[in-house]
This record gives sequence, C-alpha cells and structure tokens, in this order.
Amino acid sequence: MSISSFLTKKFLKSLFFPAHNRGEALPNKLVKLLKNPPGYWDLPELPEIGSPLSQSGLISKSQREFSDKFGAKGCFFGVNGASGLIQSALIAMASPGETILMPRNVHISVIKICAMQNINPIFFDLEFSSETGHYKPITKIWLKNIFKKINFNEKKIAGVILVSPSYHGYAGDLESLIDLCHQKNLPVLIDEAHGSYFLFCENLDLPKSALLSNADLVVHSLHKSLNGLTQTAVLWYNGNLVDEHNLIKSINLLQTTSPSSLLLSSCEESIKDWLNKKSLSKYQKRILEAKKIYKKLVKKNIPLIETQDPLKIVLNTSKFGIDGYTADKFFYRHGLIAELPEMMTLTFCLGFANQRDFLNLFEKLWKKLLLNSQKLKSLKVLQSPFKLVQAPEIEIGIAWRSKTSNIPFSQSLNKISGDIICPYPPGIPLLVPGEKIDLDRFNWIKNQSLFNKDLVNFYIRVL
Repeated sequence: MSISSFLTKKFLKSLFFPAHNRGEALPNKLVKLLKNPPGYWDLPELPEIGSPLSQSGLISKSQREFSDKFGAKGCFFGVNGASGLIQSALIAMASPGETILMPRNVHISVIKICAMQNINPIFFDLEFSSETGHYKPITKIWLKNIFKKINFNEKKIAGVILVSPSYHGYAGDLESLIDLCHQKNLPVLIDEAHGSYFLFCENLDLPKSALLSNADLVVHSLHKSLNGLTQTAVLWYNGNLVDEHNLIKSINLLQTTSPSSLLLSSCEESIKDWLNKKSLSKYQKRILEAKKIYKKLVKKNIPLIETQDPLKIVLNTSKFGIDGYTADKFFYRHGLIAELPEMMTLTFCLGFANQRDFLNLFEKLWKKLLLNSQKLKSLKVLQSPFKLVQAPEIEIGIAWRSKTSNIPFSQSLNKISGDIICPYPPGIPLLVPGEKIDLDRFNWIKNQSLFNKDLVNFYIRVL
C-alpha cells in the first residue's frame, strides 16, 4: 500500500490528532478553499499575502487583529508546528552559554534547540503519580522549593519554560507560577500546545489560558487543540522581559522562507472560526458533551483518569492488569484509533467533531477487551530517578557535538549519553546528551522497555 492510498483509509473512529477529526471539524472557509482545483491555492509570498514577519499584507493584518483582540503585543503564525515556534521563543530568551530552567516533561524540540544553540538546561522534576505513570501539574509550593535549590547569584537563569496542560490534559494555576518567576525578573515561556482552546472558553470552568495569565511567550498548537491543519501553530508575545527584535530574528532563523499559503490560511481560519459566535457555540457544546461522556463512562465503571482537559479520555487500563500498549493494539484492530499508549494508560482525543456514537462503541470494545485479554498480576511504573533540580554532567551542546560510539543500551551503565532517548509520542526525553546513565537511570529506562517496542534492544550513542 502506498502512503497516498493509506491516507484515504477509513477508521471506525479517529480519536487522535489533528483535532479536526479527519476534516469533520475544519473551519468552513478552509473546507471551501480545499474544494478548489488541487494546488490552486498553493501560492508564494505575493505582496498582497506577505508572511508572518511582514509589516504589510493579509497575514500581518490578521496577526495584528488577533493581538488586539487578546491584548497581546504580538502574534506570529507558524507552519512547522508548535515545535518551531517553541524553539524560536527559547532562543529569543537565552543566548548561547546561558541557562534555561525547564521541567522534565519538556518536549524534545526544546532539547534539540538547546544542543544547537549551546543553551544549558537546568531540569526540575515534577510530582509523579504511581497510579498513572504521569507527572502531576506543578504547584506554586513546588516551584518555590525548586527556586530554593538554585543559587541565582551564582547561576544566571535567562528564563523559565512551563508545560501546561500536559499531553494528557493536566493543568494547574499558571498565574501564580508566572508571578513567582516575574518576581525574579525571569521571562516565562508556556508550552500550551495542548490547551489552545482554553483561550476561548472562559465560561466553561476550564484552566485559565496562559495568554490571559501574564505569560511572556505562549505557543499554541492549532492542530492539537484547535481545528487547524497539521503543522499549524501560533506564538503570542507579551510583556517587557523578552526583546521583540530578538524574537523576530529568532522566528526568522527557524521558519521556512517558503511557508505554505494553505497552512497560513489554516492558521487564520482556525482562530477566526473560534471568534465566530455561531461556531464558537458549536465547539463549546462539544466540550460540554465531552464532560458528559466522561461522567457516563465513569458511571459504567470504566476506569478513567480525570484531567483538566475534557477532550482527553484517559483510560487506566492497568486497573484491570492490561498495559496501554496491549489495549491500543486491540482498539486499533477494531478500528478505534487512540492517540497515546503508555504503560498504565491509553489516551484518546475526542477532538471537535460530533462524538454521539463514541460512548456505546467505547463501552462495547472495553468489555470485549476485558474478556479477551490476558491479565498481568501487577503493573507498576518506577518513580523517575531524577533529583528535584539537576543539570547534565556535561553541557548539552558539547555532548551533542562530541565524538561518540554506538553501543547496546545494555552496555551503557555509567557512560555519558550522546543521544536523546525519546520514545514518541509524546516526545518527552528520558535521557538527554550529557547526562550520566547511572544505575537508577539505567534500571528506570530498562523498565520502560518492558512494554515500549521503541526501547527494546535499542542502541545508544555514548561519549
């Protein structure tokens, strides 16, 4: 089968990203555009259109309108995903040799740009749930304890990255965290890739958007948590702690010089669609329906984990001795395609299409899975072996560029990693270049490999 023929394959339920559910929830204007002759809309940066960094043209006009609407200083469309804009934001905050404070559940794109730009990460660990294997949202008390571990006079911190909500939808009070950082004059970049729609739903008892919580830089994925096409994203800029000229230079460095006019149109339309009262009402109705789906499934004794994002249905398969990877294969075979399998859980993304038939189908397949699966006596995840605050033994940029040898992971004990070890998704590194593979780390990663095929008998580059 070719890629093009697979793209037309039908599934019973597509409960994965992008959140437009294979076109069902795409903005109407974008659907009309796509009905034109193939490629008709594939235009270069004509003067009338411009680019995300132009001073004039339709894109510039649209970005200004959105900035004004939400009281931001600036808004920039991106066409190489939230990753590209997160990287741009990071190098606008920190120069080579400077340090950024970041959580352990940061996305792999952050690690890559740190290696490229010689930016030094200081990682902080997060509270961990042994029941789910997931990190819990960071609290103000937790961040205060992190700050106590850092000598700010000795170590110049250029800024802080926070991830909220997480891949599964966990989110906390960002405003208090941002305020704590600002008290130390630290700019804050929020990776809100999974929470774009929070910005439009203040009346639905959802977490407050980072853009409305005084963050300096906020990145939204428009395909993960709005209804844009894959690769579309937006970067919002606020405050006075990040130099705007540096930000524009950084975006210019990492964004393509030939941005897709289709994707740029998708950036505009996916935001405009949520500013339209009629379509906003429809999407808010979908979110309320998602909350009802969760409650009904829980009443049917299906083991779900509550997070702050109602569009994520997180199934705790481990409650019944089934690992998430086994459950994922079962659901996939029956045409219900999930987003994220893990050791203890399986996460589904409801998206913004109508899911009225989801509940009965899900319950039916879950019961079938219980009848047909071999149960494991015990499933548990090991607590991650990280200190509360920890930096790589060797600077990440140096380790990235150092001469390395490729060896089986089984022989890597006490070596220094030259690799990023990162099963995907969700793109969260278990190990980064410059970190030592001590016994605790070695056993922890080995434990991950029991069920994750990406980590079975793999090789690693070490210094």
